[in-house]
Amino acid sequence: MNTRLSMVLPSTADQAGARLADEVQRLLREQESIMSRFSPDGDLAVLNRHAARGAVPVNDALWTVLDACMRHHRLTGGAFDVAQGAGRPGHGMHLLDLDPGAQTVRFTEPGVQLDLGGIGKGIALDLIRQILLERHVGQAFLSFGESSVAVIGSHPAGVCWQVGVEHMFEPGTSLHRFDLRDGAMSTSGNRPGETHIIDPANGQAVTGCRTVSVACAGAADAEALSTALFVLPARRRAEVLRRYRGAQAVAFDYGLEGGTWRVEKEWRYAQ
Repeated sequence: MNTRLSMVLPSTADQAGARLADEVQRLLREQESIMSRFSPDGDLAVLNRHAARGAVPVNDALWTVLDACMRHHRLTGGAFDVAQGAGRPGHGMHLLDLDPGAQTVRFTEPGVQLDLGGIGKGIALDLIRQILLERHVGQAFLSFGESSVAVIGSHPAGVCWQVGVEHMFEPGTSLHRFDLRDGAMSTSGNRPGETHIIDPANGQAVTGCRTVSVACAGAADAEALSTALFVLPARRRAEVLRRYRGAQAVAFDYGLEGGTWRVEKEWRYAQ
């Protein structure tokens, strides 16, 4: 997934922690094989190569991922969309023909490709958290590239894990804080010159230097939501967030003034 996973397990002994690290590493390799569109023999890459020519059988693991993506697509009113196409409006997940009975996927037009970069780390974090809970881990802090975080229990010195939204240009400066307990947080955004998030409404990359951060119960939910809210106009964000129990969000806009980056809290929502 081209990023670093960090785990903090305060109440876990060294040997047990080492065993858990090995188990998590194996899980991540499996998930990489399932969800990466860059691994030639991976499940998603095979689907992308063949689904425009006919229905492709999908294994249980990838089907579960795609089913979650369809759920978020519906809940966000189409703002979360893992289908990429020819860079034109309407080239999105409605061009997927999913047959639950046969467990197959077909692309109804050529040029469609699925990219799970907007939810893959969250899905992996939820699976890691599930493993840790099954191993009776009572406290954990998991960070995937610092943009996706999931926690178990509370911080050893408090009633929650305090997770900050860092200033993009001032490392160590927190702009906002989420108090997480058995929850997750994700941030989506653009740095200067970056345009990597596509707005499904028009098929164009979203411009501007800004971030959207979301906290909610699950890491996959948080990732899907932060991606969706990044492309949605402010007037639609609260409507979407209300569909996710307990979700909170905050958005920051950055602007260059006199050679210095200024930041403004553009929007905040809490249930």
